[in-house]
Amino acid sequence: MTKTKKEYAKSISPAQFFSMNRAIAGFSNPAKSLYTTIRELVENSLDACEAINVFPDIKIRVRRLTLEELRNLGIIDVAAARALGEDKKVEETSKQKNQAPQNKEELSPPEVYEITVSDNGKGMPDEKIPTLLGKVLTSTKYRIKQHRGRFGLGLKMAIIYSLQELNRPVEVWSTMRSYNFVSYYKLKIDIVRNEPIIQEHKKIPKRKYKDPWGRRLHHGTVVRLLILGDWTRAKFYVLEYLKQLAIITPYATFLFEGPNNEKIYYERVSDKMPPPPKEIKYHLSGIDAQTLIQLMRERKRLSMLEFLMITFERVGKKTATKFLRALGVSPDTPVKEVLKNDRLITSFVRLAAMFKFTRPDPSALSPIGEDLLEQGLRAILKPEFVHAYQRKPISLQGHPLIVEVAVAYGGEISPGLKLLRFANRVPLLHKTRSDVAWKALEEIDLSRYKVSEQDPIVLAVSIVSTKIPFPTTSKDYIDDVDILRREIKLAFMRVLRRLRIYKSKIEKLKQLEERRRVLIKYARRFAMSISKILRTDPKFENKIHAREDIIYAYLIDNIDRKLSAKTPEITEHIDRIPTEPPKTGETQK
Repeated sequence: MTKTKKEYAKSISPAQFFSMNRAIAGFSNPAKSLYTTIRELVENSLDACEAINVFPDIKIRVRRLTLEELRNLGIIDVAAARALGEDKKVEETSKQKNQAPQNKEELSPPEVYEITVSDNGKGMPDEKIPTLLGKVLTSTKYRIKQHRGRFGLGLKMAIIYSLQELNRPVEVWSTMRSYNFVSYYKLKIDIVRNEPIIQEHKKIPKRKYKDPWGRRLHHGTVVRLLILGDWTRAKFYVLEYLKQLAIITPYATFLFEGPNNEKIYYERVSDKMPPPPKEIKYHLSGIDAQTLIQLMRERKRLSMLEFLMITFERVGKKTATKFLRALGVSPDTPVKEVLKNDRLITSFVRLAAMFKFTRPDPSALSPIGEDLLEQGLRAILKPEFVHAYQRKPISLQGHPLIVEVAVAYGGEISPGLKLLRFANRVPLLHKTRSDVAWKALEEIDLSRYKVSEQDPIVLAVSIVSTKIPFPTTSKDYIDDVDILRREIKLAFMRVLRRLRIYKSKIEKLKQLEERRRVLIKYARRFAMSISKILRTDPKFENKIHAREDIIYAYLIDNIDRKLSAKTPEITEHIDRIPTEPPKTGETQK
């Protein structure tokens, strides 16, 4: 008889789990990994700058490693040997063995990129840098507050990806305003134990350090790491991401230097920043059983009335008493007694989901605002018409949420309807047709607003919340939630109505301008005829009013006055049509 192996349970660390399932964090292939790494580094930089209320000045450099650098790092194989001029030996060996030579793709050197991002943000405390960069699921973002990131996972996943493919450490330079030195760390992540491995640590005097662009680092962070990537496929997404980021962050400056000498610069176009988001308490309508139990354990010595009033947002004595009465619990009941009753916990959660509470406080959010959104669209897209609109705050699963939309039309926008999506002021580029905004757009009949999908039109939607309903950790799109889809649809309809009004006015102005052209055409002939008639009469022979140019000017003034009375806006467009003096007729003295 064969002996069967004993089965046993084994736990793994968070770092090990995400290293085994890196696709869920956006590291499924070299192209997307390159794009995701840049995105995560830039978003961390933006958060760090806004934390101390400074205008972000972010520089990004993507450089492909040379063959010599690949050899020095040990990242070289037969492919690199071919690229270095040894391909003839490989082909001769293949012929001797009667083997087909390897194809070009197999013999090309690997694409390894050095990504460097520098910012002027808050910086990190020296002693906390290893933990913040080297321990997965350890972050400053686990609070009820609007953040660009969700788990603080992005940069750590980039480090893990680099370790898996290249076994190279990450380098970081960081300093705060209160420091007189720049902290330098070179570190890896122990994936099995989920702990940082510090290879080098030193403190550099601020006066002796400059970032890769030659600027002093008074406060901020510089991160450099190596990534296995594919720039050809990632290029479109990286450049489009930066373009959309410049739209939604018009108060920031971005400099991008690509591996093929690409250089893109987006200058700050606004001196105004959105107000910083605030940390808030939990809202009862979105509480779950396990979170409730955790909160109760922290305050088990309080009464239920005190617990509700202290722990949850916008719950006063009257609301708390009414809720407890509906639950069948006395306000003086100790929290520790309720904590022992699992059935009562379940009833608490179900009642909270249906009970009518005051909406969450929207002041905790930091939307871009109508003015800044319009500024960003005008600066980058250069349209002829822009209009933005912000909806009133709503509650989604107990979290405050605000929807902002904008429409841009004409100008330098290329033909075709385009949808720009932003979540907590972060561009979303993938899986557009799965997004709730696209679902909302599909429910709208565009012909009612005198637009079609072939028109040069851009619709932008920005959603801010303390909890964006992403279905996956890669944050590619927002889930199709009914209440959110309805909010976006109503907002789209509002801005499209404004576009329809604008287009109607433009059409009317074109009709009036055409009418003016016709009238001016006959005004010249009419002025010439009237002048000839008047000059046959001795009474008008020497009168200035009989001159052809005077009569013509009088007619033009009357035409413009009559047209302006019908549509006041025509006065802004009259200058488009040149008004030439009559070329016929005699010169009058």
